[in-house]
Amino acid sequence: MEFSVLDKQTLQCVMSEAEIADYGMDKHAIYQNDARAADFFRRIMKKAQQETGWTRKGNSIAVHAAFLSDESLEITFSLGPDGAEWICQQKDSQSEQTAAQMETAILKAKNLMHVIAFCSKAPAGLRSSLYEYHGVYFLLADVRDYGVRDTAKLFHLADEYMDAICYTNSIVAFIREHGKCVVKDSAVEILGAI
Repeated sequence: MEFSVLDKQTLQCVMSEAEIADYGMDKHAIYQNDARAADFFRRIMKKAQQETGWTRKGNSIAVHAAFLSDESLEITFSLGPDGAEWICQQKDSQSEQTAAQMETAILKAKNLMHVIAFCSKAPAGLRSSLYEYHGVYFLLADVRDYGVRDTAKLFHLADEYMDAICYTNSIVAFIREHGKCVVKDSAVEILGAI
């Protein structure tokens, strides 16, 4: 189980399928969104608070859970009276951006070897930089000049090697500000040559 404190109000947890099973849950049980699922999320949040020191301020909390391509579960806890609204805004802002409007795609991987494997297959001219934040690697790829079709091809390739893909400008800014820059320019070319 991997925890990341994204900001004062947001905590993220990524769990493997086996870890989910250790809690007596599976994909179907989580999708039921019943009292059992609520208890599961409370237990995860409590463990996250113990491990990260993250504190809950306020009464309301929004929970967003999504299964990733490798069947792991990504849970985002957001605090405050506007927690649910914040998650909805994040989802809305992501869905409003089209491939033509995107500037930077964020490709996330927990394993550097996956990033290298992706870079060896990615288009050589892809402008990119690599950041590391709490043991997770973020490849920021400039897709401004990519059309819808090229972006779809890139995301299809990234889906094979990377753990997650997103394109929210606020996350790009956060990674650039708080992450450690590993390769500033031409990350795809440099890592693809390894």
